Amino acid sequence: MNIDKYTLKVKKLIDKYILDKILSDTLVVPYLSFWAGFVLRIRKPLIVGITGSVGKTTTKEMIAAVLKHEGAAPIVGFAGSTPKNMNDDMGVPLTVLQYDDWLKGPNSRKFVAMCLLPYRALSLAFRWKYPKILVIEYGTHWKGHLHRIARFVPPHIAVVTTIGPAHLERLKTIEGVVWEKSAVVRAAPPSGLVILGQDHNYVQQLEQMARAPVVKVTGRGTDLSQNIARVVCQHLGIPEEVITSALQSFQLPQRRLNRVEFADLTVIDDTYNANPLSMKFGLETLAETARNGQRRVAILGAMAELGEEGPRYHEEIAAFARSLADLLIGVGDLARHYSPDYWFDTGDACINQIEGLIQPGDCLFVKGSASSGMRKVADKLLHIAENGLSTKEKT
Repeated sequence: MNIDKYTLKVKKLIDKYILDKILSDTLVVPYLSFWAGFVLRIRKPLIVGITGSVGKTTTKEMIAAVLKHEGAAPIVGFAGSTPKNMNDDMGVPLTVLQYDDWLKGPNSRKFVAMCLLPYRALSLAFRWKYPKILVIEYGTHWKGHLHRIARFVPPHIAVVTTIGPAHLERLKTIEGVVWEKSAVVRAAPPSGLVILGQDHNYVQQLEQMARAPVVKVTGRGTDLSQNIARVVCQHLGIPEEVITSALQSFQLPQRRLNRVEFADLTVIDDTYNANPLSMKFGLETLAETARNGQRRVAILGAMAELGEEGPRYHEEIAAFARSLADLLIGVGDLARHYSPDYWFDTGDACINQIEGLIQPGDCLFVKGSASSGMRKVADKLLHIAENGLSTKEKT
């Protein structure tokens, strides 16, 4: 027993003082980027790059779904895409290196993967099957972040879904967001293509930055994602019937406007994250989804990373939500600015009382930034809907 305790203690010390330092972003990101760049230089895949304040993951998944359809493969070849939302300066090289589980498991496993990385990169470059097309999602967390990623992995086809207030704590202003998102537009070569969602105020500004031909696409929310996917895939020569077939069978990514119909309730889970634009799109979806006679219930968590303007943006959403929802429930400190009918300081507090606030037949929309705990609220509502509402009298 003493030997086991000693061994465990040594492992913890190695993990804390050696592996944690070796596996820090400061060392790992350049290492991954070097080998990913090596693979890109050898394989030269066509890169479709997507960014935007909202809808980039859904758009990425829709484009990838068409490219991976059996009818598209003979035309474009093997296609790969960003797993989940691995869209930062670690996730993008991991996508190039065809990893989807690097971040899972203990440090010892990651250390072994680092040691084997040269072999993996050489195999990807010269031996293994590698995508002819990579669909890559580009995210940002600080000024210059996306520009650095786009220089490392420049897209041939650049997509900006739409631009609005997001990451303002770090980017400070909408103009800062525009400059950051413009990185993919600037990176696309003259022989490439730039595709812009046109339902925002910065389209002309982005268009002027492009070296490649520009196509502007209409639509909002998932309609915009579908329309962008069509333009990308038509540009790549995929027949219209293949595009339509792939999009008809497409399922939205988890926690992004996932609608579930039950006997007593309709639940729309849009709890992946939130900013003012995506909140408005989601509330519009609530209004469009609710049937005649259904009460529209918006359960809104706070929106994070909006900086000093956070209260104002929440007040704007309050007015918008009031025009579309019959009952408004707020969760989180900033959610007080929604002026909700009911307010809870945490997601857990909401979970404890939410069943008393809903009624049979309600259409429920749940959204908020990850930090507000709305995913647990959505899970609770799905559990209630699946098992039936309590017979006690509703508030």
